[in-house]
Amino acid sequence: MPGAGDVLGVRMPVLRGISKRICRGDWRSFLEEPAALHEERRLRALVIAGAEMGLDERLSLTKGFVPTIDDWAVCDTFCMEWKVRGAADRERLWEYCEELIRSGGEFGMRASAVFMLAHFLDDGHIDRVLELLTAACHEGRYYRMGAAWALSCCFIRYPEKTEAALFSDSLDGGIRDMALRKVYDSLRVGADDKGRLRARRDGA
Repeated sequence: MPGAGDVLGVRMPVLRGISKRICRGDWRSFLEEPAALHEERRLRALVIAGAEMGLDERLSLTKGFVPTIDDWAVCDTFCMEWKVRGAADRERLWEYCEELIRSGGEFGMRASAVFMLAHFLDDGHIDRVLELLTAACHEGRYYRMGAAWALSCCFIRYPEKTEAALFSDSLDGGIRDMALRKVYDSLRVGADDKGRLRARRDGA
């Protein structure tokens, strides 16, 4: 995990158990402590994402935390675990996703892509998700991989709309190729769909 720094090797089930104990106690004091190790940063992600608090506080902590993210594992843990309660909360998070993907920062943009695949693959957001993912550009490997992952998940849920996005002129060719490889590897995509995508890619 490039960028992760010192890693002890503590596995996620153990970290989840520790984070639950922290969240039952004085988790705000925990967040004031320095986080030097990879596992400490991952615990910080789990606590901010999952502790009982109002949306304003979670968003405020999130906006302070995201700029500190410098490896994909912390990024993805944080975004996948982030608690969303109700339609109003989801729309506030969606507004933040739009802000992040325009930020120009590699891991902020990756966070936006992972937030989208975790929380916004639905009828009300899919068109905008595809629009943002096909328009956003960054040379950083970790954003590009995150965008490809998100697009492959979009294809599983919305194959027709996503296929059009995958072959649009606005999508970065490298992201397209990575997304297609993930679709080809997916057990949730049928052979007919995979064959059609390969033929379209080869004929492009």
